[in-house]
Amino acid sequence: MAADFIGGDAALDFVNTVTGRDETPRDWLDSYARLLEWAGRAKLLPPKSIQSLARRSERDPSASERALAKAKRLRETLFAIGRDLAKRRVPQPEALELLRDHWLAGAEAHVFAVEGGRLAAVLDREADGLDLVSSMVAWRFAGNVLAHARGRLKICDGPNCAWLFLDTSKAGRRRWCDMADCGNAAKSRRHYARGRARA
Repeated sequence: MAADFIGGDAALDFVNTVTGRDETPRDWLDSYARLLEWAGRAKLLPPKSIQSLARRSERDPSASERALAKAKRLRETLFAIGRDLAKRRVPQPEALELLRDHWLAGAEAHVFAVEGGRLAAVLDREADGLDLVSSMVAWRFAGNVLAHARGRLKICDGPNCAWLFLDTSKAGRRRWCDMADCGNAAKSRRHYARGRARA
C-alpha cells in the first residue's frame, strides 16, 4: 500500500518488501508478477517497460523465476549493506561486489539525454531484460541511498520490523519507520510498562 513506501527512496522500499525480518519474516514478493506490481507502485519503471517485462515473463516463466531469485538475493544483500551502514559498520566485500554487478547493469540501461534543458542519465527505452528491476534498484541504491547514508540511513527500532529508511527530519532523530505504526506501538509499550511499575 502507499503507506508502505516509507524508505525515502524506491531502493529502500524494495528492501522493505520483507516485513518482520527480526522475528517473523514475511516476503511480499511471491512471484515475478508481484515484483512488477511493486515496481509500478514504486514508480521505478515507466508503465510501458513494466508491460514489456510482463509479456517477456509470460513467454519465459523459468527465466522470470530466475530473475525473481536474483532480485531477492540483491534485496537481502542491500539489507545487509544498509544494516551495516546504519550501525556504522563496514559492509562485507562480497555484498559490495554484488551491488556493483547490478549497478553496472543499471548504468548500462541508461542513456544520456537532454530533459528540461539539462543533460541527464535516463532509462533507455530499449532496456527490457527481466533483471531490469534489480538493475534499477541497484542504480538507485548507489546513487540515492549511499549519498545520504552517513547518519541518515537508519533501521527501525520497532520490534518485528527492521525496515530501512532515510531520516530526512531536521534534527535527524527519527527512530521508527512510521510514527503511526511502530512509533505508536513503542509508546504504548512504554506507557504499559510505566503503569505496571507504578502498580
